[in-house]
Amino acid sequence: MSAHEALGKSVRDIQARLREHERLLECLREGRGGSLSSCLSFDCRHAALLRETLVEAIEVLEESRKSFKSPRLEALRKKLVRVLVEAA
Repeated sequence: MSAHEALGKSVRDIQARLREHERLLECLREGRGGSLSSCLSFDCRHAALLRETLVEAIEVLEESRKSFKSPRLEALRKKLVRVLVEAA
């Protein structure tokens, strides 16, 4: 990983932490200061597992792209990539 890539990842991590804090503040503003019903933790193992699974699915779709010329599979792959980027 280059220094530029590491810096980019660091910035994305900081942005994700800020989004987490914004969600927590919103919960408090709305009076939901008790237990949280959803996993809001940045380090949530469920979110990490979901990211890993998305990356694996994208890789499999990418590898099978040449074997199966399916527009639906291509659209699905692109959608998964978009969701992964937006969630990062």
